[in-house]
Amino acid sequence: MYLTMLLIGFLSGMITGLLSIGGGIIVVFMLMFVFPLLTGKTFPMHTIAGFSIMQTFFSTLSGGFYYIRNKLVERKVVLIMGIPAFIGGMIGVLLASYSSDFLLRTIFAFLAVTAAIVMQIPYKSNEESEPFKFTIFSTILTVLACFMIGISGGLVGIAAGFIFVPLMIFVFKIPIKNAIGSSLLICFLLASGSLITKLSISSIPIGYAFMLIIGGIVGAQIGGRITKRLNSITLKRIAAYLILLVSIKLFFDIYS
Repeated sequence: MYLTMLLIGFLSGMITGLLSIGGGIIVVFMLMFVFPLLTGKTFPMHTIAGFSIMQTFFSTLSGGFYYIRNKLVERKVVLIMGIPAFIGGMIGVLLASYSSDFLLRTIFAFLAVTAAIVMQIPYKSNEESEPFKFTIFSTILTVLACFMIGISGGLVGIAAGFIFVPLMIFVFKIPIKNAIGSSLLICFLLASGSLITKLSISSIPIGYAFMLIIGGIVGAQIGGRITKRLNSITLKRIAAYLILLVSIKLFFDIYS
């Protein structure tokens, strides 16, 4: 089973590197569907969320360093969005401990469908756009939205970068690279809050998690190199359709 987790981590990481998307949804899907096919065993959603949170914590930490070094981070936006996401992630994990497997799978399916839809939206450059000016109202609204996103992410073990990036690009008019860098740090904060709480109330099988993380790091490096030779926009659209199809199957499995 350790080798299976290494393989799943590798495949998840490679897909993440190929598509330049957050790996949380991919990891959860892999553990839901691929792991049972290869081993004949299943993990409860609470355990899957724990694996995903830990993997997301390390992947966003390592990825965030690049953007910090190259000054591609909007610090004010990270604080306004990241702190409520951190707190929301903590509360989400606490709520998950009282939630049924059925409810958590349903929430994840809805978030996966949302991700599939958002992935179809083309990003545009904001290099020459006027920067967004936060008012008291817009700040409160942003804090509340990120708090709710944090709760949703903490519940099912994903960092919701697929929501943060378009929000920063289309609403806050942040350049794409800065939006991605800022999103990584916000996701890191969300994952940090989730992981701290998860480890304080329950245990995560560290051996399996370690193999998942190692496989993910190697896979992401390979995927990142391959994507330079391929059309990333087409790949992302194909992945969005696949995520949508798998989400629909998940809904059928849940309610059948």
